[in-house]
Amino acid sequence: MFKRIIAYTIAIFLLCSTHIYASHTSTTRVIEMIMPAIVEVLSERYDAHLNQPKKPQGAGGFKFRKKTPSRDKEPTRAGSGFLISAKGYVVTNAHVITNITNDEGIVHLTFKNGEMYDAKVIAYDVESDIALLKIINAEDVKFPFVVWGVTPEVGDKAIAIGSPMNLSFTATFGHVSALVRAVPNVPSYVPFIQTDASVNPGNSGGPLFNEHGKVIGINTMVMTDKGSRGSIGLGFAIDGNYAQDILARLKAGKTIERPFVGILYRALTPKDMDFNKKTIGAGAYIQEIVRGGPAYNILKKGDIILRVDGDDVFSKSFASVIVRKKPNTNVVFNILRNGQMLKLTVRLGDRKDDK
Repeated sequence: MFKRIIAYTIAIFLLCSTHIYASHTSTTRVIEMIMPAIVEVLSERYDAHLNQPKKPQGAGGFKFRKKTPSRDKEPTRAGSGFLISAKGYVVTNAHVITNITNDEGIVHLTFKNGEMYDAKVIAYDVESDIALLKIINAEDVKFPFVVWGVTPEVGDKAIAIGSPMNLSFTATFGHVSALVRAVPNVPSYVPFIQTDASVNPGNSGGPLFNEHGKVIGINTMVMTDKGSRGSIGLGFAIDGNYAQDILARLKAGKTIERPFVGILYRALTPKDMDFNKKTIGAGAYIQEIVRGGPAYNILKKGDIILRVDGDDVFSKSFASVIVRKKPNTNVVFNILRNGQMLKLTVRLGDRKDDK
């Protein structure tokens, strides 16, 4: 009898526990919350059928790449994206959709639940590698969306979601490895978050989340060893704060204007700091002044820039700080020159006027 009671008890426990697996951790609850706002992105040229395209394997241009004209004529290109508004605004990488710019194609979006919508390209910025799409929504559907988070810290947990290698809606987990990372073949003013969360071809344009399900970056590229296409734990996502600034301008229909100071600079060395009686900390050392540029006859070679408009700057973040300013506006530089502190004003130039 005793053994029979135990057997009944175990059976009842198993029956009752069979379906108690959903949302049983904080992480699975976060995934459940954010996954409905993630989409697969497929950009298709209107003339694609003439070339009999196949769905690209591992598309998304995820490795460091050199842009060639032929890539912009690809019949189809695939990546990932995420919604930032109930009205159907979608974020992805520009390189995912530049084969269909100038109204040469359409974007197809697929949600985790299988729903499919077409979208149009609102605007994009090739240099930042950011694009804004909008779902064609005649029925005024309200879509699920995600929200932006605050700047993470190194060591914070990170979640990457996308469709790498055609493996739809894959979630990978890791940590924030570094901030304000500059990477090869990309403008120095675009700041990246480095992560060891696994990202691969097809993750392009998908979100990088913090552990609370807030977006902290746009997965954009991965560094691999020679001959490899897969992740080795060196993934890079465009910094969320920078991305929001670009997206706001794209949504408003504004031209992406970029200012310039007209200097060449580098990181500080112990010799620089010793000469200027400066302790280790913020600063960017001016190597050269561009003749006729905004800083000409104001800043000098050998100056150390300590602050911009009152905020500390470092050599690795200087370009991304300046690029968020407006051309033809005044910026105050706190500099160290021959051991003395100076405050100087430079009127930023417009980079397009300098081309």
